[in-house]
Amino acid sequence: MAVNKNDKNRIGSKGRSAIDAAKDRAQRSESYREARNEYAAIQALREKNWIAAHIRERRYELDLTQREVAKRAKTSHSFISKVEGGNHIPTIPVLKRILAVLDEELLIGIERKSPDQEPEREVALAPELAAA
Repeated sequence: MAVNKNDKNRIGSKGRSAIDAAKDRAQRSESYREARNEYAAIQALREKNWIAAHIRERRYELDLTQREVAKRAKTSHSFISKVEGGNHIPTIPVLKRILAVLDEELLIGIERKSPDQEPEREVALAPELAAA
């Protein structure tokens, strides 16, 4: 999501800009600083690999470690680390298992493009496939 440059400099009800207020919160709270840094890293990752960013963000929201996700998804910690690093795309069966741990389901979509018409889209749950 793009942030309007003017929004950052807008003065709030307490007479401070949003940036100044965020800096003050970061100075007072280690957990706020950690969360702000994590979401900044996720935003940067989203530009490289949105699937990796989504998995990392959801894991962070659920307060799970990579090791916990790996164990529940029946894969290795190093594999989850590679996926979240944006350097590896898992197979559909493995991605389904990872997303299940994160209380989500994988949808598959197809878009048909025709000249001078709106695209037609179909979306459905990913099919059950043989385990990878």
